[in-house]
Amino acid sequence: MRRFFKHILNNNRHYFERYLLLFVSAVIVLFIIPKKGKFKYEYEEGKPWMHEDLTAPFTFAILKNPAAVTSEQNRIVEKFKPFYERDSKAEKDQKNKFISELSQAMNQDSAISVNLKKFYLSKGLELLGGIYDRGVINMDSVQKEKSKGLVITELKNNVTSEKQLFQYYTLDQARNYISNQVTGDSILKPGWFLKALLSSVVVNINYNKDLSDKKLEELLSTVSATQGIVKQDEKIIGKGSMVTPERFRELESLKNEYESNIGKSFTIPLGYFILIASMFLIFGISLELFRKDISESPRSLILILINILLFTAITAYLPDHGNYNFFIIPYCIVPIILMAFFGLRIGIITHLFVVFLCALIVSDPFEFILVESFAGIAAVLTMAKLRYISQFFISAIFILFTYCLVYSGISLIKISVFSEFDWRNLEWFGANFVLTLLAYPLVYANETIFGFLSDISLIELSDVNNKLIKELFQRAPGTFQHSIQVSNLVESVMDGIGGNALLARVGALYHDIGKLHHPEFFIENQPVNFNPHENIDEHESAAIIIGHVKKGVELARKNRLPKQVTDFIRTHHGTTRVEYFYSTWLQGHESVDETDFRYPGPKPSSKEMAVLMMVDSVEAASRTLQKHDDKEIENLVDQIIDSKINDRQFDNASITIQEINAVRRILKKLMKSIYHIRIQYPAENEI
Repeated sequence: MRRFFKHILNNNRHYFERYLLLFVSAVIVLFIIPKKGKFKYEYEEGKPWMHEDLTAPFTFAILKNPAAVTSEQNRIVEKFKPFYERDSKAEKDQKNKFISELSQAMNQDSAISVNLKKFYLSKGLELLGGIYDRGVINMDSVQKEKSKGLVITELKNNVTSEKQLFQYYTLDQARNYISNQVTGDSILKPGWFLKALLSSVVVNINYNKDLSDKKLEELLSTVSATQGIVKQDEKIIGKGSMVTPERFRELESLKNEYESNIGKSFTIPLGYFILIASMFLIFGISLELFRKDISESPRSLILILINILLFTAITAYLPDHGNYNFFIIPYCIVPIILMAFFGLRIGIITHLFVVFLCALIVSDPFEFILVESFAGIAAVLTMAKLRYISQFFISAIFILFTYCLVYSGISLIKISVFSEFDWRNLEWFGANFVLTLLAYPLVYANETIFGFLSDISLIELSDVNNKLIKELFQRAPGTFQHSIQVSNLVESVMDGIGGNALLARVGALYHDIGKLHHPEFFIENQPVNFNPHENIDEHESAAIIIGHVKKGVELARKNRLPKQVTDFIRTHHGTTRVEYFYSTWLQGHESVDETDFRYPGPKPSSKEMAVLMMVDSVEAASRTLQKHDDKEIENLVDQIIDSKINDRQFDNASITIQEINAVRRILKKLMKSIYHIRIQYPAENEI
């Protein structure tokens, strides 16, 4: 039995790995999303009740409108009289300090009489007493912004009294008052007298924050969140009746009570798990059907799942951390990033999957799914064929327009008058637009972390001003022209049969860079009446021709070309034979080691590589035709493609016979258009 299970595990390891990743992701989603019960009725204020008559299943209190509760609380806050406490000890300490400093100053002046000393002391204590009796207040920053007429509660020896702010001095006002009193009296002119007074003026009325907060909280707690009750079995609303504001509050209260009670049931997590697991299972099957190569690659699957988990976590996190709207989250980044690596189909499937997952969290799932689905489709349509970096900005604008359009349509259905339209959500869409532009750097980040090749990098590599391509143009112009022609043909063929046309185009641009080594040995670069192969034997010639693949791979590594592009260089001749030199050698020798005249391979391993092999051979051979009529071109295309099939060059490539036949048709049409017959115009001197 153990052998049996071990055999099953070994033969299906990739299935276990794949669905284990999906299962772990489903469990993570289950933990991060809030698991609340769902009220089974949908309704809108001002719209008819579309369900059966509804009676109260239990007695519940009617919740007030949140705006009304907030308004009551705001009124309490506005009328609240904050608590300030008088510090009697500070007054006593500062008077003693004044006596000490004044006595010390007067003792240093022998000219002052005893009576004058008593006068200074008495006058100083009188001024300080008047200041401290009125009070020097240290206002809280909140109260500073309010008018001087603000009433506060003063606490002195556990006895409270109410006063207005203007009845107190601030510290600056108290010191200014002292200065004016002293400088206006000629008898009190000594500087040490004023100095001793000013240093003894401090705050003696302080804000008691703890007591104020406690009292305010007690007052706010008296605001009732309910207004009346609905008893069990009491009819709430009948079918077809209008959902008035009063009925809406009752329905909202019932919904809140119902979801609070049902949220304690074990059935809620179980229901969420079934939903989430089902969605992940369907998603896994979708990958299996449409892109098996992704589902069989843990690295690809992890990249997709990280994007799914990231946006689900952001959606779950948002409601509890700020007053944000879900529409600020740039969900369209998901299809944009994934399309750059895996194509249109995976982009839209994953986006819809993320939207359905997050719909379990948001308060209005219908509106959310509708708006985000349309926005995702707009992203996919505008980024389906990425050719210019500016498409990111254009796509973000289209996404913004789609958001506004779909949201406006849904909102207009819900409201009865245009003035009820909530324009604030359009501001969230504006923020969403800015965040969507992050897709561009995020593509680079994912590319670097996971080692994939994005369309952005392919666009940069397709620039003919690239250092390597420019060098090919300068040193091997014939090969450069051949590569440009092949890249155009390959892209057109891939557009016709389906596949990664941009990758195929870039692969075609670089497939012959190995000819930079001894370019003169390749016929397209040879000047008239010069052929270096005439001076060496067929074995050496074949070695040089075959060697351009190895040299190309070395150049690609040296210039850090992506592996996906290097694979085109390595496979564009597969294990085919260098027919010309092989045939020539056979004419003068009885035996030959055929491997000396074959490319080392490997054979093409993808549809794009197979197409490049066919197009490369057809384009090169077409240059040798004496006549370029339709029949010659058709025979050439058929002959070359059939020879590749017979040589089993496409055994490892994911290309079907139907697609190969489509390549034939497209290539024939393209080659005919290239070599179409032109009208022969008379010479200038014959006109």
